[in-house]
Amino acid sequence: MISRRALLAASTLALLPRAFAADTGVLRRGNRYEPGSLDPHKINTTYEGAIILDLFEGLVAFNADGLAVPGLAVSWSVSPDGKLYTFFLRDKLTWSDGKEMTAYDFIESFRRLLDPKTASPAAQLFYGIKNARAVNKGEMPPEKLGVLTAEGADLMINLEAPVPYLPQLLASPASVILPQHAITQHGDAWAKPGNMVSSGAFTLEAWRPNEVISLAKNPRYHAAASVKLARVDYVPTEDVNAGLTRFRAGDLDTQLDLPPSQLEKLKTDLPAETHLTPSLLTYYLALNTSVPKLADKRVRRALSLAIDRDILTAKVLRGGEQPAFSFVPPLVAGYTPARMDFAEKETEARLLEARRLLGEAGYGAGKPFTISYAHSSNLELRRIAVIIAGMWKRVGVVTTLGNTEGRVHFSNLRQGSFEAAFVGWQADFNDAAGFLTVLESAPNPSNYARYHNPAYDALLREAGASDNAAARAGLLRDAEALVLTDQPIIPLYYGVSKNLVARRVAGWKDNAADVHLSRYLSLV
Repeated sequence: MISRRALLAASTLALLPRAFAADTGVLRRGNRYEPGSLDPHKINTTYEGAIILDLFEGLVAFNADGLAVPGLAVSWSVSPDGKLYTFFLRDKLTWSDGKEMTAYDFIESFRRLLDPKTASPAAQLFYGIKNARAVNKGEMPPEKLGVLTAEGADLMINLEAPVPYLPQLLASPASVILPQHAITQHGDAWAKPGNMVSSGAFTLEAWRPNEVISLAKNPRYHAAASVKLARVDYVPTEDVNAGLTRFRAGDLDTQLDLPPSQLEKLKTDLPAETHLTPSLLTYYLALNTSVPKLADKRVRRALSLAIDRDILTAKVLRGGEQPAFSFVPPLVAGYTPARMDFAEKETEARLLEARRLLGEAGYGAGKPFTISYAHSSNLELRRIAVIIAGMWKRVGVVTTLGNTEGRVHFSNLRQGSFEAAFVGWQADFNDAAGFLTVLESAPNPSNYARYHNPAYDALLREAGASDNAAARAGLLRDAEALVLTDQPIIPLYYGVSKNLVARRVAGWKDNAADVHLSRYLSLV
């Protein structure tokens, strides 16, 4: 429910100075969507991930700059061939309920992540671990996974080939260590208030759906002495305009994502609070290739050709986003993305080719191609959808627009209940594999497009087995080029993280990963 102060601000349309409550121990974070789950192995969005990283920690953690640093492990070593990591755990680690954290918890967490019964959307990211692919495909039991104990509390991770981004990956939400005793006791309900046991800086205090998720400081966290906040409230703000209003009124200390139509005004009126940062993020349309009419590559290419990305970024978004002609954004380190072959073509040439391809596929004036376009309920996303539908209309495509609340939208994506759908993908680590593994064949809940190309899968496997950085990058680029030819997805633009941060919030540091753990924040 929006407070009376927020309604007053909305009615006056005033940009008022923020008036804060005296409580400096409770941080209120506008977080876009209501989570579908708080089980780290079940989540599928960065909005859920932000909460997970406050509740749990892995061997490695993110620091305030979004970089990988020791987490539950105090340090680690790497073998000369880069295929064996040995982690040294902190002394006397305990769960939030006081139980001792053991090497068993670490091993079982990784086994659960890769177990096909879990169906984790993040499983493919961990195929670099020895036997992980075979375990995830049900060809080997989880006990064969290359994660094991060495001596005492040490943990070892065996890899199929060197994984240069492993420390970053181990800091991601899917890598956190889970309480096996709570999972055994409560089953699928373990991630609910009253049942959840945490390893991170905060514990789950309450979850009132579509209102707030409240986290309380965890006194048993290994770095509890450095945590300044007593509580963090995550507030779903699917309507970003309403979230902006609440921020202006003082109901929120931070707000994730901003309405593009307000960006210029915000940069003028609230310059210190408005944070726009280039990010490891690509927005795209997933085309459901399991739908017969979208199984035709000519149709998919035509739909991509007809979209003018320059208009989207320069005229609609206006927040520093860049047109995307690749899936992997240019910001990714050590990699030069492949590009769609029509990137340099003039608009009219693209439209001409799109009409020709649709004609070859059997569509025209007497039989227009029809498609449904799905997005989450949001005024700005609807605006983008209307503009794209207008661009498609120029080549004879008839579009039906539909929207649902965020958690329903993401559920539909996983279930394949859509034809074309708006998606944003933010990588958990700075490497091209963080994007390209999303489109690897089943089982892969993140492969919304249901893309299946054995040649693509083979390139990813070959890249994963390579111990030569240049050769690996080349194989990944070949894989991306194949995707951009097949067009199961339509890259639209490279994202910019957009946050409002109140002046009283200390410790916030903009970073490409757009990761901002509450343990580093305080209120002044």
